[in-house]
Amino acid sequence: MMPLVLRRLGMALPTLLGVTLVIWLLLSLLPGDPLAFLLPADATAVDRAKLATELGLDRPLPVRYVYWLFDVIRGEFGFSPFRHRDISELIQNAWKNTALLASFSAVFGLVTGITLGTLAGVYRGSAVDRFVTGFAIVGLSVPSFWVAILLLIVFSAQLRLLPAGGLSNWAEGPGHFFSHLAMPVLSGSMVSIAITARVTRASIAETFRAEFVDTLRAKGLREYQVLMHVAKNAVSPVLTTAGLQMGFLLGGSVLIETIFSWPGLGQLVFNAIAARDLRVVQATTVLIAVTFVLLNLFVDVLQMTFDPRQKRGV
Repeated sequence: MMPLVLRRLGMALPTLLGVTLVIWLLLSLLPGDPLAFLLPADATAVDRAKLATELGLDRPLPVRYVYWLFDVIRGEFGFSPFRHRDISELIQNAWKNTALLASFSAVFGLVTGITLGTLAGVYRGSAVDRFVTGFAIVGLSVPSFWVAILLLIVFSAQLRLLPAGGLSNWAEGPGHFFSHLAMPVLSGSMVSIAITARVTRASIAETFRAEFVDTLRAKGLREYQVLMHVAKNAVSPVLTTAGLQMGFLLGGSVLIETIFSWPGLGQLVFNAIAARDLRVVQATTVLIAVTFVLLNLFVDVLQMTFDPRQKRGV
């Protein structure tokens, strides 16, 4: 198994390098003057040249990329002239909040989706299967931001049961903490529930049609024992979906965090784009991309643990 893990790791490193190159090029070659928002209207050519030298903009593009890449590897993302703070500090605080929201959303979405998908796969063709399928279609069709706005209107504005936004810490009490998490988690996990339920249902139903299931039943195994064997063989596509959904929750929470005033990476990127703070956008995008690649690497290792075919290198 270790050679396969090393091979996956060897594939992930060039991917990470390519991701950093694409992100740096896209944001470095944007049209417009990167110094326009940093200089006063009466700035002289000397002031402009001095600031360009301080930011490293007077170097050739390849040299600038290499310097930037080494800084990223060391965890140094530079200084934000708009926030007057180190970008590493900004990202660290926002990352904790986004990871908290994404973790709760992923756990809730995956557990709910796997449960619904398993029920639909076991009782395929029944009313339960039709309900789960219909719910999954609705979950995929309705935008998450619309669900967030609807939840705000119903539970915050009308019923006044939940706070409209913000982040609470555990020291203020579990009830206060989870009341701030409820609506962001529910709205952010709708797509995860729908996709996971559909993938789980399809994988369970397909595995139940395999020949080894008839053999297990012929040996006298009870239905729950058969289900355990089926679940072990059907877990591979579910794990793949889980890794992708966790990555999407980390990177696709801009609207959710903005709607609920959640101080995470999504809101940080939104404010940085509005201020044209490209260094913050670069750093945040790289962090999200690296996390996405590492999550998929972790999912590959889990698949090799559960799926004997991948242990043999198939």
